[in-house]
Amino acid sequence: MKNKINFNIVFAIIAFPIGLALYKHTDFATFTFKKPALDWLFLITFIICIFLTFKKKNKKI
Repeated sequence: MKNKINFNIVFAIIAFPIGLALYKHTDFATFTFKKPALDWLFLITFIICIFLTFKKKNKKI
């Protein structure tokens, strides 16, 4: 049986506003953040949420 990718809606809902805030705080001309400490925390949280959104299902024996 193939490993299926699980889509977790809870982490997708969390990732959406964090991604929007990160997008608003990013200056694309110089690739810098407006509030560096907070935006690095946003970036780390966003990456974790995206990873957990598309996490593979574990095989049950």
